[in-house]
Amino acid sequence: MRSLVFEGNTWETYEELRQKDKKLHTSLQKLLKEMLRGDPSTGTGKPEALKHNLSGLWSRRLSQKDRVIYKYDADYIYIFAIGGHYEQF
Repeated sequence: MRSLVFEGNTWETYEELRQKDKKLHTSLQKLLKEMLRGDPSTGTGKPEALKHNLSGLWSRRLSQKDRVIYKYDADYIYIFAIGGHYEQF
């Protein structure tokens, strides 16, 4: 089973969501658990391989406007951003 690695300030964003937006935080928790237990390139949240300057990263929807941006290998899932649409990152 893979482990999560929160890059940059994503852990602070995760904790902020936990306190300010419980519904979005719950959606994020479900996505992370699903990604840890299965294939991070399939499942809920419409996983999408990003292109161009974000090549190698993946995106999943948390809500209509919020995404989680990540990449993965055999051992880890690296979380790079949580929040607004990936064009804002």
